[in-house]
Amino acid sequence: MPKVSVIIPVYNTEKFLRKCLDSVCNQTLQDIEIICINDCSTDGSLEILREYARKDNRIKLIELLENCGAAKARNIGIDIAEGEYLGFIDSDDYIDLDFYENLYAKAIETSADVVKGSDMLIIWQNGRKEIDKQNEKIKKNKINFWSQYTTAIYKRVFILENNIEFPAGLLVGEDPVFAIKCAFLSNKIDIINNAQYYYMRRDESLNSEYWSLKKVKSYIKYIEIVTDFVLKLNIDEKSHRTFFGWLLNDIYCTRETKKAFDKSYEKILTEFYKRIQKKVVKYPLKLLFDATIFVTPEKRGIYWVSYNILKELKKDNRFEITLWLERNWINKDSNNDEVLKDLKCVYSNIRLGKAGDFRLLKNNNFTPEDYDAYLNTSHNAQLKFNSLRPMIFNVLHDVIPMLKDNWFPVKHKIDFWKFHNNLSSDINCFCVSQNCKDGFIRFFDKLNPDKMIVTYNSTAQKFYPIKNEEKLKYVLNKYNVPQKCRDKYIFYFGAADDPRKNLMFCVGCFLKFIKKYNINNLYFYIGGSGGDTLKKKLKIRYGNEFKNMNKYIITLGFIDDEDVNILYSNSLFFTFISLYEGFGMPPLEAMQAGVPVICANNSSLPEVVGDAAIMVNAENEKEIIEAFSKFYFNEELRNEYVEKGLARAKLFSWDKTVKIMTDKMIGVLSEEH
Repeated sequence: MPKVSVIIPVYNTEKFLRKCLDSVCNQTLQDIEIICINDCSTDGSLEILREYARKDNRIKLIELLENCGAAKARNIGIDIAEGEYLGFIDSDDYIDLDFYENLYAKAIETSADVVKGSDMLIIWQNGRKEIDKQNEKIKKNKINFWSQYTTAIYKRVFILENNIEFPAGLLVGEDPVFAIKCAFLSNKIDIINNAQYYYMRRDESLNSEYWSLKKVKSYIKYIEIVTDFVLKLNIDEKSHRTFFGWLLNDIYCTRETKKAFDKSYEKILTEFYKRIQKKVVKYPLKLLFDATIFVTPEKRGIYWVSYNILKELKKDNRFEITLWLERNWINKDSNNDEVLKDLKCVYSNIRLGKAGDFRLLKNNNFTPEDYDAYLNTSHNAQLKFNSLRPMIFNVLHDVIPMLKDNWFPVKHKIDFWKFHNNLSSDINCFCVSQNCKDGFIRFFDKLNPDKMIVTYNSTAQKFYPIKNEEKLKYVLNKYNVPQKCRDKYIFYFGAADDPRKNLMFCVGCFLKFIKKYNINNLYFYIGGSGGDTLKKKLKIRYGNEFKNMNKYIITLGFIDDEDVNILYSNSLFFTFISLYEGFGMPPLEAMQAGVPVICANNSSLPEVVGDAAIMVNAENEKEIIEAFSKFYFNEELRNEYVEKGLARAKLFSWDKTVKIMTDKMIGVLSEEH
């Protein structure tokens, strides 16, 4: 019995065939069988084969009567081989003279079903050399062996017992089908680094990679074959995710490279990707949640959107959630937070050193393809992927930087563009309002409107009516509100120094309102950052007149979460005269707390308040003052809008919002919906 049977299919390679045969016939391992299958060559290949067969009796020459393709030729070689191990070489390639001796020695030593040699060396027609590095991946997990099958030898009994062969009729993928089956069914794959295979790349022009529609269909068939094969094996979850992560990535990369030949290929391969993804998904779905927003010191609107989405997602056992950060970050507050404390966190980079003096090292243990989905709920510069796995889902909030560039600091604008420059038609988007969706479609034509659905926000925390004088007194004492300023009040909660919130104009309208009607028992309480800065600006604008009115503007500063509901509930009414919102959380919070609302009639705000608030033009002083007077002088009207607001607020909840999100994610990723 020969130690190795070397199988060489030949078709029109006369220019390279002698070098190939010389490298095989002169192997230091002489006890080999050389099976050459001539697949009806039309050049001088057959004459060369006959010449070598006359000189070397180890050569078995098979002359096919009709062209059947390399796959069937190799299968014929497998059928007639008598060697202990099988080897394959393409007739335009060549190998080191000790190639099979070194591989066979390792096979005898370890009894491995497969022994693989050095990483393949690719030699281009212009002389350029390139090493296709695969061995380190295979050492980590043998199922990473899907290419370079010619660099290995295979125990013949193993091949025959498992009925492993090359699928005939494929224009693409016959080699990986064989390799993948060997990888999964073998007892092990040993690797040595002293057995070199030389792969001759005859043409590196674009035309050499041209794909016809037949090739695309053949590629699809190859992927279907290996998908069905692996699914039937019922392998462990880690191997399942590793393999199908690679497979889905391969479909994506193929789509990206082959769509240049025909635009229809992009659609065909995109739909095919979806089909395979739904076929191979495993529960629980592994969700990578971008946690960058939780690093920020200020807990503003988008922070609470992200926090509440995460809180609801944790309740769904169909998802296994892992937080992601660009680098390792320690926040003591997260250790005690009910939502964040028990979640695993992964990092793209590891920070070594102290703040101000550190360097970043890539975290090689983080593999994005291990995850099914990536969810970015904020406008941070998101994690980039070179594939469709994990599938990206973004929450889109607003296009304000496109409308008012001067409203934001430089860093915010940089983050905005880093995030939005990564948007593409492959990404699924959750838009916090219809107005938000319309804005993104207007400014970002690369987004696919069919992959954008509206998922309304709810409130930062659960608010409810609580009219309680004692609790209000406690809160007002806590924030040092003077006794003489404790009467009826309008409440504003948010960033007072944000020009978009239009608070300067709103407070100006308030001052003119109380002056017009000679009112001395109504105050304007401002909760949140920037209140003192606002008062300074008001002083500059109104001069001496503001000295007499200053006492009616009360700045509370930062308000603890547990106190916000009290301040909402006990206010006479709430006013939100913003110039633009992506959603508009404060009016909804006020309605939940049982407070009548005056609200601007622009952007997304009509979607939030419906008919449950008095709507005004945010730049019309007369309208705003008139709205103030309606609520101030008419208790019956205030009560009417309280009831309307409470009913309206019930339409919004995080469980409803996240239900839409999870239905969408599962619909995209799996068969279940």
